[in-house]
Amino acid sequence: MAYTRAKNNVYVVDVGGTIREFDNWPACQALVNGSPYPFAGGVDREQALAKLARSRGAQGRHHERRATGEPAASGGRSVPLDRPTVGICADAGTHGNPGPCEYQVADLAGNVLVHKHLGVHSNNYAELSGIAAMIDYALAHGHRKLWTDSKIAMGWIASGRVGATVHERDVIVAMARRIGQKLAAHPELELCKWHTKTWGEIPADFGRK
Repeated sequence: MAYTRAKNNVYVVDVGGTIREFDNWPACQALVNGSPYPFAGGVDREQALAKLARSRGAQGRHHERRATGEPAASGGRSVPLDRPTVGICADAGTHGNPGPCEYQVADLAGNVLVHKHLGVHSNNYAELSGIAAMIDYALAHGHRKLWTDSKIAMGWIASGRVGATVHERDVIVAMARRIGQKLAAHPELELCKWHTKTWGEIPADFGRK
């Protein structure tokens, strides 16, 4: 993957659907060396993201031509048929939205590692709280692969931007940015999308559907 070495360059890496950003090549290199993660660089964020999008599109077309037989995911990537067996995961539960909410962190066998009631908030608040708790648990116990089924939360964490009509928007923005900063400070962690349609409910699910 090509990247540009320029003053104030921004590097972006696609880590399982989450965009990680770096302001210097050594930090980016530490994450991508020996990994399959697509990455790109530009003199600003928009240019770097545009390069990354073009690259991912080309990769998706290549996979389609090879006809791997795996179900396609968004952005041209494919989803492995086998359910993941490595890492920990987080999920939220609410009674109403907003309403009394909680989160739990679990291993991929479904054993609950962390559980907390949060009071009355939105599902988005609970999802981000669970992801933050999962990161803290991972750092304390040496886990690297982190799973969430919330595409919305992953997008907010990657961009730091939240829609104007989101409930408790200022709080949500602050939470998403703190999580993004913590992930950037710990490039060994991988926040990945759990593909429910292929693998079934995420193991941290509360089973209320």
